Amino acid sequence: MTEKNLILVVDDEEEIRILLARFLIRKGFTVLSAGTLQEGISIFRQRSPKIVFLDVNLPDGNGLKELKSFQQIKGKKIILMSAFDNQEVRTEAMNNGAFHFLSKPFSIFKLNELVKDQI
Repeated sequence: MTEKNLILVVDDEEEIRILLARFLIRKGFTVLSAGTLQEGISIFRQRSPKIVFLDVNLPDGNGLKELKSFQQIKGKKIILMSAFDNQEVRTEAMNNGAFHFLSKPFSIFKLNELVKDQI
């Protein structure tokens, strides 16, 4: 497996990280995970994953406000996730360069749509 198949999941909910990892591994990706924003930024800088699933509300910060930290390398797709879905957050995410905003709970069909053709 090459680094081009690398995905990072940043979410403070362990269950979400496990669910996403299991799904993505079955799709042929290598998955790294982080439970905090700072851990996620560190992993991102070290490993440069192709796709990042980034939660908005994390214990040490706001993923939406730190979106630019994950956009330092062009060609990366940042998918923001949140259980608090409203149009203002969606608009801000997309205006700040997010590839997609994924509302929790999310469907397996939506996940499949977001990662298909990425390997």
